[in-house]
Parts: sequence; C-alpha cells; structure tokens
Amino acid sequence: MDTLSTMFRLLPIRSLVIPFLKLVWRLFTDKRVPTFTKIIPLLALAYVISPYDIIGDRIPVLGQLDDVIVVGVLFLLFIAASPNHVVADQTMGKKLRDLQKQQGNDPDREGDKGETVDAEIRFIPDDPPDDPNAESSADEPDEIDNQKNQKQ
Repeated sequence: MDTLSTMFRLLPIRSLVIPFLKLVWRLFTDKRVPTFTKIIPLLALAYVISPYDIIGDRIPVLGQLDDVIVVGVLFLLFIAASPNHVVADQTMGKKLRDLQKQQGNDPDREGDKGETVDAEIRFIPDDPPDDPNAESSADEPDEIDNQKNQKQ
C-alpha cells in the first residue's frame, strides 16, 4: 500500500518531466535550431556520463540530485537559447502561430516595426571649453583633437 501511495504522489512530477524531455528531444531534432545551440544537451549528457561531479555519487541522495539539477538547468538553457518561433511551434503548435499572424501579430518579427530612422550624429564633448568664444561642438573627431592640441 505504501508503494502505491508513493506512485500517486510522484504522478504530477512525471506529468511535467516527460513533456519537458519530449520538448528537448523535438528541439534537438529540429533543423531550425542552430547546431551550436544543440551542443548544450550534449554537454548535459556528457556531465551525466562523466565520472567528475560537483557532489560525488558516493553520497547516496545528494550525488544523484546534483546530476538532476545540472541536467535540468542545461536543458532549460537549451530551450531558452533555441529560437522563440521554433519553441512556439514545438509547444503551442503551428496552428496557433498561424492564428497570431492572421490577427496581425507576427511572432517571427517581435519588436520589429520595419521603420527606418534617418538621423545625423554629432559629437558633443562632456567638458565645456575653457575659452567662451570657442566653438561649443565639433563635427569631426580630428577637429576635436586639433582643438585639444591648440589648448595645450
């Protein structure tokens, strides 16, 4: 009876861990995720296999717990480093993204309004000039250097 009650207590954990691992696998096999990003789950696997741990496996519970924590953090980092639209495709599905596009919210162009700003840039030195009759700003960096050399 005790084993059965333990299984039911761990059921919510299982319902979170299995979809999480499926998401990591789907992102790992997706061609839209950069190869460099796919190194992160491989590092997690190498950490589990490696004989070197943060806390040695000889300590009964803590030895395995640090493996779970490190792998979980690396998997979360992998999901965060994957492109947002790919994660959305793998979690919410492509239908939801198509619905967002129909409503005018293109998730592929987050924050990109497509507007270009035409501006001129002018350098204004922080320290005011010693001579009040001198120009207050210069347009070219060479002119600033010349003004500083003349003051000295």
